[in-house]
Amino acid sequence: MREIRTGVLATPAFGPVVLIALVLIAVVVRQLFVHPPSDIVFGVCAVGALLDAALAWYLLRVGGAIFTVTPTDITFTARPIPGAQGRRPPPQVIRRTGGSTLSFRVQDKGIAGDQAQSLLKLRDDATGQEVAATVFGRGKVRRACESQGWPFS
Repeated sequence: MREIRTGVLATPAFGPVVLIALVLIAVVVRQLFVHPPSDIVFGVCAVGALLDAALAWYLLRVGGAIFTVTPTDITFTARPIPGAQGRRPPPQVIRRTGGSTLSFRVQDKGIAGDQAQSLLKLRDDATGQEVAATVFGRGKVRRACESQGWPFS
């Protein structure tokens, strides 16, 4: 099972995609009330919409964290490192052993500004291996792991 979740929709990098889409919609709606509507404007808008969709797909593809659960291992790969030509940090992996049982652990990260920050970690109690689970949430991670036969303590 593989789940991808990104915060790209909340970042300023995704702003141009939304702005372009809104402008294209406004132009198409305006053309609907002009007599006669221009086929050239509709064509340019269609090409612009395709390019906008391609940009959105690219941002979603390179911007997200990846959480993969299989019956034999659990892998978390973080977002690409800024300024590293899209390279991702090494993945965090939990490999299944005979006595593997999973649990969640909250790691206090300290205070940033006025807010306390913490990380949710998924931990194999038998080996001590951990992977980050904060961006996916406790419920979704637990369901994904249980669907692949991973027991929780």
